[in-house]
Amino acid sequence: MRIIQSAWACNQSNILTSNSGWLSPEYNLMSWTLSCLQLKQFYPEVVLYCDNVYAEMLIDNLQLPYTDVICNLDDLNKYHPQLWALPKIYTYSQQEKPFLHVDGDVFIWKEFSDQLLNGDLIAQNIETATDYYQKIMTSLELGLSYFPNELVEERKAKMPILAYNAGILGGSDISFFKEYTKKAFEFVDNNQLNLSKINVTNFNIFFEQYLFYCLAKKNKKNVNVLITEPIEDNQYKGFGEFVKVPYEKDYLHLLGAYKRNEFVCKQMADRLRQDFPQYYYKIIEIMKRNNVPIHKDYYHHLKKCKQETLIKRYSFLKKSFLTEQNSKYDKTEESYFNKDIDIFYFIERDQFLKLNVEQLKDIELFVSKINQINNTKFSFISKDFLYGRNCNSNYYYEYLFENKETIYSKKIIADSTFEIIESHYDWCCLREENKKGIASTILNSERMSISTVVIPECDSDGFNLSTIDNLDILILEILESAKTIAELLEEIKDYFNQDELIKSLNEFEKLIFGRIKIGLQSKTIKVEY
Repeated sequence: MRIIQSAWACNQSNILTSNSGWLSPEYNLMSWTLSCLQLKQFYPEVVLYCDNVYAEMLIDNLQLPYTDVICNLDDLNKYHPQLWALPKIYTYSQQEKPFLHVDGDVFIWKEFSDQLLNGDLIAQNIETATDYYQKIMTSLELGLSYFPNELVEERKAKMPILAYNAGILGGSDISFFKEYTKKAFEFVDNNQLNLSKINVTNFNIFFEQYLFYCLAKKNKKNVNVLITEPIEDNQYKGFGEFVKVPYEKDYLHLLGAYKRNEFVCKQMADRLRQDFPQYYYKIIEIMKRNNVPIHKDYYHHLKKCKQETLIKRYSFLKKSFLTEQNSKYDKTEESYFNKDIDIFYFIERDQFLKLNVEQLKDIELFVSKINQINNTKFSFISKDFLYGRNCNSNYYYEYLFENKETIYSKKIIADSTFEIIESHYDWCCLREENKKGIASTILNSERMSISTVVIPECDSDGFNLSTIDNLDILILEILESAKTIAELLEEIKDYFNQDELIKSLNEFEKLIFGRIKIGLQSKTIKVEY
């Protein structure tokens, strides 16, 4: 099967200066890189269709191992830059033999089944519409003047909106794709003067995925899907769980909000660094050479950020951390100074004006505690030590949870470098809500007792924060010395109602395993081999 991908810079001359829908520019490059490299693990022929901007970055600079590169998507530069599905449509239209298009935010750890690939038409899954899609369609009907007959007939029949997710899309029915792509371009071209009346980004879903569904239905075409269960348009859960590959997940798709989720983006970056460090550090070198800010800049204190130097440093620090050869402390105060933060690190200025006296005192004390920790306990912790810790923590989750039979005999221990501080309001959660643009209720909440763990980091911030509760604290206290998972479970049982435990032992284990996973992710817990 011929695997194809398409990359269009949306009329931008420099993709390093745009997030391209991602949390930050480097994650866009890392996604393309990991997607291509994983596809090449299973398929000898992977072809890239792109414009000159992406050709320069992905081929000339990153040297990704595509079998062939067809640089003709500059033909689309006359179109609106938010029509991001149009290059995919254009690429489908050029195929003359069976193909599978795979989006640049899709990652595989297993080849697709022959049963799937033998289909006349192939898609990721069928989507069922919630009010979200219904409202978009209503707005399009108010703003656009032309719709393909297939959509008109479907709407007249008052059928529920269904679509095929195009994370993967393809098949052997080339004549269908010729008709489909012709109708998709007609849909766009005949509405060029109406684009100012609609949300153009939302339009993409309907001229690509909804039209594909309607046309396949009208022509009574069978569509093979990778995921057999229909998924609601806003319910793609578990599609960004990099910690579960390859032992539990073999297909991920970072659609929608996953691209802006800090935890998911970091896990993707860690996976690329773990499996393909030469490509990961090439991206870091490109970002640093062009003075483009990196979201998680673990290299801000280094004078040399050449790919070769960074790879050698990575290999050395990862190994030396395991063998405890890397010193935990560094007395070079000038190199490892941590800057103070202020309350606006956590709160927006308009929110600040709404604080009452008690809240103002609480956040000022909270910030003061963090600065004190950073400038005393954390300031001389070696960034090389912390980077070695980070590189090894990638492996903990898989080591513990890949084999359910052996997990109980494996040992874990609390890390010794974090600090816990108390406050009456959850300022850590407020910061996360503000970053995601979520309307917060925290400032209107009642006074509580909140515990926040402060973890040293080697990035430019110097620390991370995570809210924890009494159960988390109990687990960390028990793990002050190394325990097997079985020993930890037995000790924690003493703090639970014994009658209730007998009735719900499986739920108890799931609860504790969940807290261990959070501890591994926040780096308050580590594996002891």
